[in-house]
Amino acid sequence: MAAYVALRWTGATPDAVMALRAAAPSDWRIAWEAPDSLVLVRDPSGAPVRRLPGDRGLVLGDLYRASFQGAVGEEVESLVISRAAPVEAIAADLLTRFWGRYVALITEPGGAWSILRDPGGGLEAMTWSREETQIVASHLPTWLAPELWPLDLAIDWRAVAAWVRSSAAIGAQAALSGLEAVTPGALLRSDGGVRQVWSPAGAARAATPRDAHTALRDTVDACVRRLVGDAPVLAEISGGLDSAILAASLAGQVRDQVLEWTNYYVPGRRGDERAYARDVARHLDIPLTEVLKPDFAVTEMMLALCADGLRPGFSAKDAARDADAADRARTLGAGRIVTGQGGDMAFFATPTPLLLIDALRDRGPAVWTSDYALNVARWCRRSIWTTPGLDWKLDLARQLRPVAGHPWAEGIEDLPPAKQVQIATLAHKLTIQIEGLRGRAAEVVHPLLAQPVMELCLSLPTSRLTAGGRDRGLARQAFAGRLPDSVRLRQSKGELGAYYGQVAAASLPMLRDYLLDGELVRAGLLDRARLEPMLVRDHLIWRGDYSALMSFAVVEAWVRHWADRLAAAGASGRVASSQASTRAR
Repeated sequence: MAAYVALRWTGATPDAVMALRAAAPSDWRIAWEAPDSLVLVRDPSGAPVRRLPGDRGLVLGDLYRASFQGAVGEEVESLVISRAAPVEAIAADLLTRFWGRYVALITEPGGAWSILRDPGGGLEAMTWSREETQIVASHLPTWLAPELWPLDLAIDWRAVAAWVRSSAAIGAQAALSGLEAVTPGALLRSDGGVRQVWSPAGAARAATPRDAHTALRDTVDACVRRLVGDAPVLAEISGGLDSAILAASLAGQVRDQVLEWTNYYVPGRRGDERAYARDVARHLDIPLTEVLKPDFAVTEMMLALCADGLRPGFSAKDAARDADAADRARTLGAGRIVTGQGGDMAFFATPTPLLLIDALRDRGPAVWTSDYALNVARWCRRSIWTTPGLDWKLDLARQLRPVAGHPWAEGIEDLPPAKQVQIATLAHKLTIQIEGLRGRAAEVVHPLLAQPVMELCLSLPTSRLTAGGRDRGLARQAFAGRLPDSVRLRQSKGELGAYYGQVAAASLPMLRDYLLDGELVRAGLLDRARLEPMLVRDHLIWRGDYSALMSFAVVEAWVRHWADRLAAAGASGRVASSQASTRAR
């Protein structure tokens, strides 16, 4: 992930800002400097900095035209950006005319910045103020002097409790007091006012294209082409549909820029996807590098390596693969790592009988006797005869519960229920944008979470996205000519649950002490009596709670890192369990 620290101040340049030039390490450089502002970025990639006209601010990161025509220069052209334009109008104009992986710092009439984060969340954005200095940053690097930290920086245990209850909260809120996280698509004013200028609900209410197949192909291709740019690429081919669609798009447009097409596999019938990945490679006439995912046990060091960011790094749950991808990117000199993540959400791959409620609204009662209804029932593994009696409101509430309170879940109540589920899964998926080891070696891009792809897929009824009553039915049809039938028509999907269960089981000796004697238990956010039975191999075999355990470990690592760092700086870090006011299940 591109890393940056942007500062704006009033009056004379603060001494702490003046000292940044000497404090920043060699891999950070000044990308923008003015009498009242400074932007530092981390190389090798570095976030490009563009000016908004009329001295109305800056755009950090990758920016592309919504028309997909031409490159954006050093100054962002716009019809509405002027000295008098309201910041909301500038934000709306940027979201309509452009897309990308960016953070816009829009100058308010009083001189402070309002902050707009792109809807895909490709660039982190947190902000705080210290005296007369406003800071917006993707990281809180160790070389940034405590004089520029929030005055009372501490762990926000209520926010950590929300993280423990649902990992979706990690992508939505900060857990360091004094820092304000900017939600993707939101505009945060300097006075603390927030407006969700772009929302999934708004995109879901937009007009639907007549030719959805062509629109989907063209939009995916355009996003892939622009996100890759001229950079050398590592491409992942898992053997699934989404990565195959991305591989076909890459092979058709930037084949010569791809340094390696990589398939990570695990032994065993359900986890070994090499046969499908090989079919994709043969169909596209590209070489395939097969990499065995090794058995390993998670260590404290692995967790710590991804715990120093402003949010916990979930790539630590697959630490061996994350480290391997980082090494490959550095060794081969890749500037981009392209993944198919996000396709399950954008193209709709969630098995839910709520699809029939949406279809009922679209097609009327005849849908109950259609092949579509029969296929959805099969997909959901339930009888077609029980589906009409579904208590769909209860089912919907259950599926929305993990994103309760998430800004993206606001204002969706009037949408069809399966469309609400799609929005919830997209909100949950924002955690994949959090930087891991490979994100420090190269820019990791997820084209299927790009704003144009999300907007198109959100605008389409779920009955069209699941054409034929199949997961990602529209995508299977739209990209039919590019994919081998073995992948396009496959009914099954690779299952790595057993592999990750084995990793968790092998990690139990470490996890028991790490969690039971950890900060989350001490703060009262995990109940030791309920946690201890989960840390037993037989429990993992029969109950499969390995994902929850690893999520707890990732959050525990983050808390330990920041408690130690804050304590070293004389700030407030660890607390006794009696001080924690919120208990998580």
